[in-house]
Amino acid sequence: MARTAAAAAQPARREPARRQPARRPATPAQRPARRASRRAAAPRRATATARLPLGARLLDRLLSGRAWIGLVGVLLAGIVFFNVDLLRMNREITDMADRAAELKRDNARIRKDVASLASSERIQLAAADLGLVLPAPDEVRYLKSNPTIDARTASKRIIAPDPSVAPDPIVTAPPTTTVPPTTTVAPTTATAASPAG
Repeated sequence: MARTAAAAAQPARREPARRQPARRPATPAQRPARRASRRAAAPRRATATARLPLGARLLDRLLSGRAWIGLVGVLLAGIVFFNVDLLRMNREITDMADRAAELKRDNARIRKDVASLASSERIQLAAADLGLVLPAPDEVRYLKSNPTIDARTASKRIIAPDPSVAPDPIVTAPPTTTVPPTTTVAPTTATAASPAG
């Protein structure tokens, strides 16, 4: 007890303060990101893609593999061929439009020729060249047809052609050129008169 009283009489010794490490705020420990191996990622991806519809799964497989490069190449080649085909069709359409315009011009020219050939003045001149004349108004007669007896009457009036009588040829145009007959002149022989002596 004496020891305790003596110890109490002595001033209390302080122990040197220990340095305590600074406390960090309580946050979850962050680990460096590690690349997950394909084996570990495969079950996650399999479960994620199993939930997707079939079209999305096929698209995911295409885009994750190398096949999409070939697909893009095929699509680009298809676009090029489509453009070439479109240019060819445009050229054919232009050719057809030119041909249609040419045919329209030809039709207009032919219509003009038909109109000039069908004019009544030209027909009257051609008839006059053939010796045809217009009948007088009182000479024009109209025949009445009777279908029951006309065929019988026409069949009775048919006669056999006479081979000795040939019909007159129809002359549509005058002869183009006529060659004049050539005349030959006989050479004359001149005789010199001898002087009388």
